[in-house]
Amino acid sequence: MENIPSKQSDSAIENVPNNISTFFEIGPTKYGGRGCFAKSKISKGTQIHYCSSPVGSSISRPFRKEVCTYCFKYDNGDAMKTKLAKSVSGRKESSALYFCSNDCVNKFLDQDINDILLTNLLSVEQNYLIGLKKPGVDALEPVGDLDEQIDREWERVERWAAEVDSTRSSKRVNFLPRIDESEYLEIKYIVGVLFNEFKIYSQKELNDDLSLEMYLFDLLQSTEREKYHKYPYLLFSYINIFKFIKLTCTAELQQFITTDIVRSLIGKNLSNAFGIWSNTTAKDEDKEFLGFSVYPSASFFNHSCDPNIIKIRTSRNGSWNYRNGSLIADVQNVNWN
Repeated sequence: MENIPSKQSDSAIENVPNNISTFFEIGPTKYGGRGCFAKSKISKGTQIHYCSSPVGSSISRPFRKEVCTYCFKYDNGDAMKTKLAKSVSGRKESSALYFCSNDCVNKFLDQDINDILLTNLLSVEQNYLIGLKKPGVDALEPVGDLDEQIDREWERVERWAAEVDSTRSSKRVNFLPRIDESEYLEIKYIVGVLFNEFKIYSQKELNDDLSLEMYLFDLLQSTEREKYHKYPYLLFSYINIFKFIKLTCTAELQQFITTDIVRSLIGKNLSNAFGIWSNTTAKDEDKEFLGFSVYPSASFFNHSCDPNIIKIRTSRNGSWNYRNGSLIADVQNVNWN
């Protein structure tokens, strides 16, 4: 990958997509939206793109002990042999993240800063369990004009957030909402992206891969509002997610926890996430949905029933290789299945 600008000027951001690969460029498609187009003929078997790691990922809670937090290895339902446990927020109980090896533990810790990511992920685990002790509530449905209620409810949340900021941290646990497993899944992803936002903001020298992916993440489209119109109940679910994150995350991430940012992170995941699935040995074998991750640079590839590239997951931090599966001609749309 080529070097990218150190500051996010508008012109620089618009040019970033064409730094993704020397084999293709990003452009509008005849169906609307953007896609990848070959710059020249590409031979079969050529690696045309590589994603080193996602900007955010999440493992479904039922599989959290069976999937490696770092590389997403899954061993047919067997529990991971290695874990990283810690007590957070002064509590006696400890929570843990699970890994396939000490090597993955060390790689996870190497990408962390002062245990900030570890602490926040474990705080999500502990606060999820605290929330389960609270009585369940019936799901709310918006009434009246949906767009007006969307704006009104999020304005109400902004006022709530201001009140939380003036509340002592020891009292905030009383406001924790009970979350379900789908909200848990979204929250773990959001925490990962917030940490990478913090990383970009706080460190002068970063690897080009993360910097590029975070630039591209800014360009992804959010479909949050469209999702409300299809499933109105999600308005209150996403508000629940915001409140949980606001009450759970450490001080280092709080500067990024605004309604605009969290809504954007949710909305970008909705149309750009890549599922993490179990491997299968037969075409008719069902796959287990283990979680999801977001790779912005790979989001410009469009889906096709007749793909001309294949994606291969490697063992390094859930990274992906994109290889040409057939001869690609000049200016041909590059698609995967």
